Amino acid sequence: MPDQNSHEASESSSVSNLKQEKARSESAWTEAWNTGIGAAKSNLLPGLALWLFGTVLIAGYFLNEAVRELLNSVGDFKESYGWKFSLISTAIFGGLIPEIIAWCSKSSRKGGGVVVAGTLLWAYKGVEIDFFYQLQAWLFGDQADLITILAKTICDQFVMVPAFGLVNVVLFYAWRDCGYSLRRMLKTLTKGWYQRMVLPVLIANWAIWIPAVALIYSLPLALQLPVQNLILCFWVLILMFFTRPKEQTHADQPQIS
Repeated sequence: MPDQNSHEASESSSVSNLKQEKARSESAWTEAWNTGIGAAKSNLLPGLALWLFGTVLIAGYFLNEAVRELLNSVGDFKESYGWKFSLISTAIFGGLIPEIIAWCSKSSRKGGGVVVAGTLLWAYKGVEIDFFYQLQAWLFGDQADLITILAKTICDQFVMVPAFGLVNVVLFYAWRDCGYSLRRMLKTLTKGWYQRMVLPVLIANWAIWIPAVALIYSLPLALQLPVQNLILCFWVLILMFFTRPKEQTHADQPQIS
């Protein structure tokens, strides 16, 4: 009897532990979801400005000859230099300009190394995004019909971004926040790190960038990365403007298209 009672007590304890673990997991997912939704709501006005900017830019390309010629000349330049154009232009528009503006703000000045690190990150991201756009064109074609745009947007925002495109940016900022110490950064990657560190940013990212990415994929392949860079830079600048009262900058809020 004592052995049976001990066995039953052990089973009861195991079941209780499993229930507690499940409750903690559900709570963590709920917290991550609520954090992401809150961030999306707080970025609603910047998001509306971003969508308006992107819509006007795309409409200008299709409706205005001067805008179309200007963007096509940029596209020709991009095709001539390939990944080198992607590296340099994204480093400037996604990294250098935002990081310099953030660094010049007294409330967010963290040293020139932050500018260099952010610029190098977005130089790499430019090549990564360019290759992904080319892969998408190979998989789905370069036409701008509704089905193709929808397929590319879904693959972009629900496969590439959550699996890789956003993860490496979040890990970069975690590494930077740990003083560029890989050992310290790895210690932060405890159980549930994805739902704690990535999921809230991903949800906020979806709310803002799904419409913007759909606009980008309505353009020819040669123009997708240059226009993405313009929209990215505009997003960073308006986000800085809207978050200024909270003394936050884009440098602390990863966003991925």
